[in-house]
Amino acid sequence: MKSLLYWMLACILLFGISYLDTFNWMLGRYLSPDSYYSHGFLVPFVSGYLVWLRWNEFNQPEIRTSWFGFILVVFAAIIHLFGTVIYVFFVSGFSFWLILVSSCLFLYGWERTKLIWFPLVFLLFMLPAPLAIIDIIAFPLKVFVAHYGVKIVELVGVPVYREGFNIVIPQGVLLVGNPCSGLRSLVAFLAIGSLCAYLSNLPTHRKWILFLLAVPIALFSNLIRVPALILWSYKYGVEAAAPDTLVHTGSGFFVFLLGGILLYSAMYCMEGTREE
Repeated sequence: MKSLLYWMLACILLFGISYLDTFNWMLGRYLSPDSYYSHGFLVPFVSGYLVWLRWNEFNQPEIRTSWFGFILVVFAAIIHLFGTVIYVFFVSGFSFWLILVSSCLFLYGWERTKLIWFPLVFLLFMLPAPLAIIDIIAFPLKVFVAHYGVKIVELVGVPVYREGFNIVIPQGVLLVGNPCSGLRSLVAFLAIGSLCAYLSNLPTHRKWILFLLAVPIALFSNLIRVPALILWSYKYGVEAAAPDTLVHTGSGFFVFLLGGILLYSAMYCMEGTREE
């Protein structure tokens, strides 16, 4: 028994060492000032809690292993080696997630792994996307919020016009940067939306609808923020709504509060309609 424990500890230690650079990369992305994945710290704890909710069903005496899971473990290790050689940490990070899933499959089999399929898939939200993909997604989002943010402000009579991502008002120029694109809230609300859908009592097709509603809710919440910052800058000066100010930071919290209320309201209405 002790020898088995020593082997397990040795495997965990080697596993951690082999992924040390990947973990450092993930930590750096989480702590970056313009991070889109600051929620990544919470994802493993949420997944762990969801597994705990089904632990009585999962932890049964009879265990049927799956050798296909072992094959996936080997495949994930090869992916990790490939990602390390070419210095693409996203590939290595994906292999880390794949090793977790395939290890569960190998040790506990298909039936038990299906019991915790969502907590395992939810772990993908802690994996930062490559910066190239983020730039591709963030660009049209910035165009969207800059264009319609200016249109909304024009409706209330504020003299404003847009040059690319620069919003010009009499008090100065505001820049719609990547953090203001709404991608941060979009990623976060996709995670929250999937969690709400999983925990709800809705049928499967409504769960998917609730999950997909996270996209327009995130875009709408962020679209409210941009005109609000423009109006605040028009009234109190550009410096009053600059990054790191209380107003700018507080507006970010407002986006999540508004989006959370809208998402919960959608879930409540959909559950109420189902009961009727």
